[in-house]
Amino acid sequence: AAPGPAAVGAEDSRPSRRWVWSHKDSASLWELFVLGFGLSVVATVLFALAAMTTHRQSKQSQEQDKDAEVAGAEAAGAEAAGRPPPSAWRALALVLIGFGPLANCVVLGEGSHSVLVAMVSMHWGAMLVPPMLFYLVRSCQGHGYAALRLYTQACSEVRADAVAKALRGTALGVPTFLLFGVGYLSMRCRTLVWPLCIVNFQDPLEDYGFEVHAMLFRVFAGVYFTFWNPVIEELFWRVFLHRELGDALGIDEKEEAALISRDDATAPWRSLLRGALGALPGRGVPLRWGVSALYASYHVWPITIVFVRVTWMYAVGGFLFLMTLGRFFVLLREHRSFGLMAAYVLHVWVDAAFAVLCLFEVHPLEFFA
Repeated sequence: AAPGPAAVGAEDSRPSRRWVWSHKDSASLWELFVLGFGLSVVATVLFALAAMTTHRQSKQSQEQDKDAEVAGAEAAGAEAAGRPPPSAWRALALVLIGFGPLANCVVLGEGSHSVLVAMVSMHWGAMLVPPMLFYLVRSCQGHGYAALRLYTQACSEVRADAVAKALRGTALGVPTFLLFGVGYLSMRCRTLVWPLCIVNFQDPLEDYGFEVHAMLFRVFAGVYFTFWNPVIEELFWRVFLHRELGDALGIDEKEEAALISRDDATAPWRSLLRGALGALPGRGVPLRWGVSALYASYHVWPITIVFVRVTWMYAVGGFLFLMTLGRFFVLLREHRSFGLMAAYVLHVWVDAAFAVLCLFEVHPLEFFA
């Protein structure tokens, strides 16, 4: 029998089926803002202390060398040029920092039973506060200048030939976006019922914090996830951990340069393919795969939430896929013709695919029906 007017009204009034912003959406947005802002203040204070320590050490070096007018610059240059010796303890600390996002998801995500809390605390806490604390310690040890110089170089790299790099990232991202959409449509249970089919993303996400929120709030969360998550992840995994862990283990950043042909400026796609083949397990620098494994590790938690059927198989498969994807991001980041900008743009397209699929799952028009 067809549902009566009351049943239809009840269906339309569900939080997931409405667009109207409510006080619950405002309260949740305020709580998440306070959480993120508080963590960002802690990170800012740590960064300021690291910068002040570095500046004070630079002035002390300048005062100690009275024979040179540019003693401060020379001291800074010497510090930047000289590589500190490898340190197993520093490497262990960085590995623990790399497991921070996973610990954040398990402790705060499960503790609050909220994907939103896990996401915000990870972005502004686990991926921001520990690196700033690490740099404060390094500054106290006299290596602050090299750390700050790393991010200055990263900013310069992003600005250099940014449009061309962004277009190359888009050329990789658009087919990836479409592939994710087609893959989801072919894997969902509404298309074909089989042991590995995907039930939906709506119910698990609503169980973890989205049930009370209107569609407009979800769109806002999707936009935040799509554009900010790649920023913080690329800086954390492909800049901070990529460089610092290699430095702690005594691995030269240029070791992988031999995998990319000299003609990458004139044939970027061919040299990228050559680099990808050279980066396969057993041929590339093992550290790159290690950082990529850390990157994939924290994704296991959201995978176990959204994939409710045969969870362990999706967790293992998702981990291997994301480790490979993270390794490809590293390859893009190290390639002169792609760089951090192309890695960011591709990352945006990947996150956008997941956000769009989740939003269509709960949209009243049900575009995928």
